[in-house]
Amino acid sequence: MGNKTGKPALPAGRYFKYAIGEIILVVIGILIALQINNWNELRKIKVSEQDILTNLKSELIINKDRLIRAQQLHLSEYEAGVQLLHLFNADVSIVATATLDSMVAHFEMIQTFESSDGYIKSVLSSGKVDYIQNSALKAFVGSFDGQVINATEENFPVKRLFEERFWPLIDGKINAANRIRMIPNYSKLPKGSYESNYSWFFENREIEDVISNILAWRFDLMDDEKNLLDNINLMIEIIDNELKK
Repeated sequence: MGNKTGKPALPAGRYFKYAIGEIILVVIGILIALQINNWNELRKIKVSEQDILTNLKSELIINKDRLIRAQQLHLSEYEAGVQLLHLFNADVSIVATATLDSMVAHFEMIQTFESSDGYIKSVLSSGKVDYIQNSALKAFVGSFDGQVINATEENFPVKRLFEERFWPLIDGKINAANRIRMIPNYSKLPKGSYESNYSWFFENREIEDVISNILAWRFDLMDDEKNLLDNINLMIEIIDNELKK
């Protein structure tokens, strides 16, 4: 019988090294696959973040425009009130009644900033706020509702002072129809049946105090609106920088 020959058996040490090498290759393959998966996930998150930032910027621009408009109206209302205060204990007989009606009409307007927050709320409710990498921007989105409340809460005492103090005081003495007619949208309203008694108005200490209190609240309101506007402008700037990355 002839001798059978086969592959020589590997020494135990070499076999162990070969097995280790195989394991290392498998591990490396797994790590590479995990890294590729992580890269893909990070890319998806980055794409989602870019989409969120673009939509968020659009909504912030809407709020910026609305806030600027509200500020302009509140400044006009405030300035009208300052003009009224300067006329107390002055000779108002030389001022046209229509001019005084116009001052009071613009002073007593109550404008409110109405925020647009539909997209911000959807980002928060969906948990996608975590896709936002910039910590300052993420904090702003989370606190937006509270910031709007802080910027508008002074409107409530202003409205209450008008409803409970100012208007009850002047009803029947300062013609409402003639005042309202001074606002462009209501210019076609019929003229009132009596002339306003502005001599009485500007000698009344209670009216002077109410106007002063309203002006103080409005001053704080405009200051809070400015703070919100500054924050919105800063966030838009941050978004622009993030979108460039």
